[in-house]
Amino acid sequence: MSHRRAAREEEILETAVRLFREKGFHNTSMQDLADALGLQKASLYYYFSGKEDLLYRLLERGSRLLSAQIDAIYTSNLPPVEKLRLALETHAVTVMEHLDLVSVYLREYRTLPPERLRKVLSLRRHYEDILMRILEDGIASGDFRPVNVKMAILGFLGMLNWTHQWFSPQGALSAQEVAAILVDLALQGVVAHKNE
Repeated sequence: MSHRRAAREEEILETAVRLFREKGFHNTSMQDLADALGLQKASLYYYFSGKEDLLYRLLERGSRLLSAQIDAIYTSNLPPVEKLRLALETHAVTVMEHLDLVSVYLREYRTLPPERLRKVLSLRRHYEDILMRILEDGIASGDFRPVNVKMAILGFLGMLNWTHQWFSPQGALSAQEVAAILVDLALQGVVAHKNE
C-alpha cells in the first residue's frame, strides 16, 4: 500500500471514529463522512467498501490496541500482583488516551455482522483469558485471595472502561494518575493480606 493511500485511509478512519462517537454509527452516513473530509462520497468507496467496513477496521484496531501488550506482560518474570497492576494500568491508560475509539468500540461492537463480530470478540476473549490466568496464578501462589476470577476481571474491566464516559484529558489528573488510583482500588479487592 502506498504511503499516500495509507495516510488517506488513516484520515478517513480518524474522521469516522469521531463522527461515530458524536452521532452514533447508525446516524452517521457515508455522505456525512465525505462532507467532513471534503471528498466526494464515491471517493470513500475506493478506500472502504462501506460504513460497516469502517466500523470493523476501527473495532479491530480497538481490540489490538487494548491487547497489544498482554502476552508480553503475562510471560514476563514479574510477580502476579505486578503483572495484574501493569496489565490493568496499561488498559486504563489506553482507554483514556483513545477515548473516541474505545467509546465507539464499547457502544457499537454488536452492530457488526456475526462473522466479523466473532473475529473481534475472539481478540477480546483472548485478552480476558490472559487476565484471568494472571489472577489464577496469583491465587495459586497465595498473592491473591480466592475470588470468583471471571467476576473479578469483568468488574475491573467495567470500572476501567467506564472512564471513557467521564475522563477529560484537560482534567486535574492525567490518564496515568487516574489509572494508578483506579488500579490500586481494584487490587485492594484481591490482594491477599498474609499477616491477618
